[in-house]
Amino acid sequence: MKPAGRILGFREEGLRGLHFYIKGLEFPVVAAEYSERDAMCFKYLDENVKKGLMDSESICQWCISHEIYFTLLYGIRLSHVIRYPGKTWRFIRMRVRLKNYAVR
Repeated sequence: MKPAGRILGFREEGLRGLHFYIKGLEFPVVAAEYSERDAMCFKYLDENVKKGLMDSESICQWCISHEIYFTLLYGIRLSHVIRYPGKTWRFIRMRVRLKNYAVR
């Protein structure tokens, strides 16, 4: 039996689509759509992101609240840490806050 494939860390089985949120965000977010319920939820999210009402962290919190799989498209490389220490620090702080948000 062949192991299940992965696309950007999301399991391929049942994947209906990926939603990329990049424009106007400090840290790009990708969320996976697996069901009809997810599709309905994304309509709401897409509208709010287009209006500029949500930032990277609020999109992630929204995905956690609605039990939607997501990932951040931001990697921490040494050269990036040296060139952009402020942005790297904001990313790490956001990850910690999201982890605490998910535990609630």
